[in-house]
Amino acid sequence: MSDYRLLSNDDDASDEVVRGLRSLYAAPAGDGYWNELEARIMSRVADVELGWWTELDRWARPALAAAAVLLLAAGVAMFRARQAENDIAVDSMLTAPSVPVSTAIRPALQDDREARIRYLFGCTNQEPACSAQSSKR
Repeated sequence: MSDYRLLSNDDDASDEVVRGLRSLYAAPAGDGYWNELEARIMSRVADVELGWWTELDRWARPALAAAAVLLLAAGVAMFRARQAENDIAVDSMLTAPSVPVSTAIRPALQDDREARIRYLFGCTNQEPACSAQSSKR
């Protein structure tokens, strides 16, 4: 690349250019301009909401829609789980037991003392003599 240099041997010409540019870019002299500029800036700042909560306003409707979808999905899942529990309970009541009924239904001994006495006398629950002996004591 080549470097372009603008050199002038005439200092008076460059002073005129500098003065012309300064007059174009110089700040306005009156206070009215600055007061009007400040008023425009402040009105613009007042129109802009500066807060994190303004972002939440934009997301309110999508957030509510997402929450409604999640609640609906949770309700469906709970309903299906309860329905599965009920189906399992009905199936367990209607199917035949895997153990014989005679082993499932036995009289429970009332305490260990009575069981030891029956064991010592060699009695079973069907013998009436054993029940008479255990009732005497």
